Amino acid sequence: MIIKSFELNKLNLKYHEIILFYGKNSGLKKESLNILIKNKNISNYDEKGILDNEDNFIENILSKSLFEKEKFIVIKRATDKILKIIETLHLKNLEDTTIILDADNLEKKSKLRSYFEKDKTLVCIPFYPDNDQTLSKLAHIFLRDKKISISSSNINLIVNKCSGDREALINELQKIEYFNKNGKKINSENITKLINLSENHSISELVDNCLAQNKKK
Repeated sequence: MIIKSFELNKLNLKYHEIILFYGKNSGLKKESLNILIKNKNISNYDEKGILDNEDNFIENILSKSLFEKEKFIVIKRATDKILKIIETLHLKNLEDTTIILDADNLEKKSKLRSYFEKDKTLVCIPFYPDNDQTLSKLAHIFLRDKKISISSSNINLIVNKCSGDREALINELQKIEYFNKNGKKINSENITKLINLSENHSISELVDNCLAQNKKK
């Protein structure tokens, strides 16, 4: 069964025990995961690790603990290779267990995608890239809430850098937020420098140097 990312309220985790997320919009995936599971504990697995020890994984999923009322499992980097394991688990009683597969883009011919689309008790949710209008709206809301004033042209500059991924947008906006905490004026030059920071410059590093007023860094 296919549903849209904005239709999460239709899901009943008691009935829809196995869910497939696919697509490149990692930011929207994270938001949706938080909506579904909220602040509950999640056990994260990688597909490769599961395939290396299938029996142990299945046993862990099916085992029940007196101290564990619910299980929430997220399988990262899922591909067609994991389909047989999912078919096996789908035939079992997964009461109080929710499994979410997180996959990259899956073509229409994908066996995993097709399996989820055709079964009414399974859920398949595509996460396509956000358009610039959506990202621009998110940026305006973020900046308004943080009381940061930036021109529309500079917001467009930030949005264009993010290639349709809201996670990348939030990362760029957080850079600006922490830069602004140091009392510096936000202008086009500063924004250009901030959004072009190399990937190995973490948010925490930027925060530390801003708070320490380390102008060179």
